[in-house]
Amino acid sequence: MQKYSYQALTPDGKTVRGTMIANNDEELKQLVQKAGNTCIKFTKMASTSGGGRALPIKNVGNFCSQLGAILKAGLPLASALDMLYGKMEKGAMKTSVGKVYEMVQKGNSLSDALAEQGKAYPPLMLNMVKAGEMSGDLDQTLNKLADHFEKEQKTKNTVKAALRYPKMLALITLAVLILMVAVVLPKMTSTMDPNNLPTLTKILLGLSDFIIDNWIFIGVGVAFLVIVIPMIKNIDRVRYKIDKLKTTMPKVGKLMRMIYTARFARSLATLYDGGIQLIDAMQMCTAIVGNVYVSDKMEEAIYRVKKGESISKAMGSINVFDPMLTSMIFVGEESGVLGEVLLRVADYFDEESDNATKALTGLLEPIMLIVMAVIIVLIILAILLPMFSSYENIGA
Repeated sequence: MQKYSYQALTPDGKTVRGTMIANNDEELKQLVQKAGNTCIKFTKMASTSGGGRALPIKNVGNFCSQLGAILKAGLPLASALDMLYGKMEKGAMKTSVGKVYEMVQKGNSLSDALAEQGKAYPPLMLNMVKAGEMSGDLDQTLNKLADHFEKEQKTKNTVKAALRYPKMLALITLAVLILMVAVVLPKMTSTMDPNNLPTLTKILLGLSDFIIDNWIFIGVGVAFLVIVIPMIKNIDRVRYKIDKLKTTMPKVGKLMRMIYTARFARSLATLYDGGIQLIDAMQMCTAIVGNVYVSDKMEEAIYRVKKGESISKAMGSINVFDPMLTSMIFVGEESGVLGEVLLRVADYFDEESDNATKALTGLLEPIMLIVMAVIIVLIILAILLPMFSSYENIGA
């Protein structure tokens, strides 16, 4: 979102000045016009917030829930923010709410105050709050946001929990490999004739010597990769190809598309139910999905809708979401209850996303176990084969 300074003409011909937050130039003109004035001049302003870090979704959700409940009880916005600020423990959230409270006291709207905090609050929240202020249903909007963030946090927790076990297996495998190759194998083969060792043992001993002799360079190389790989992944073309691969890989691609479908459906349902125009809501969702390839395809669908094509047809043409989403949107369009259908389909895909996450983990776990077993078996063979060979020589 962008902060603007503008000049406008009132219906009686007077010139007024002000500031306003909008997604783009056209939206600024529309917002000024909704206020009963005609925008004649505007300039973009630099944010004074400096664009801080995004606040944890859990904290933002709690803030929305508590603020919505206090506003519903009838307290003014400034008093509600002051009350929440006093209850919070020291930290980034308390600091941010304090800044928001100061701006609201000076006469700014809540949406403007939140937007001034840079990246602290997600774009979905900023647009929803703005719509809630315009409709007069700010308390209900905040409660909807709280529900949305709660479900989003639940999805993130599910993904983290599902990936925890494969990550542990990977770390254990790496630790076992280093321990066996760098410590156990050299000790076990130290008394044996190097010339009579099996090829497998020689290879692993060579790897052991390399690790021991070059551990400093290996450590620097690993640290270099840890720093460089994320930088490479952030290159636009590389990230686009990686994100496309996520949606097209056999089996994995289908599961990933289900997760993206759930994320899109929930965000679209929340925005549309909060009073955001459907095309604007779709535009906002492009930044929420978390996959640049899917976002690019969504831009194609939005272009088709602007040209007059139905939403269901446009969404079906890009082939990045589960087909059921397209079917349900079609039903909503035909029946005239698109908002209600979107909420139902969002609940459905939330559950399907959990199932897809578990299925994705189910694919990773056996692969990790097989890799770990193969590594351990190879190391054991490298130790046992020369021992068997020694026994045979003794017997001979």
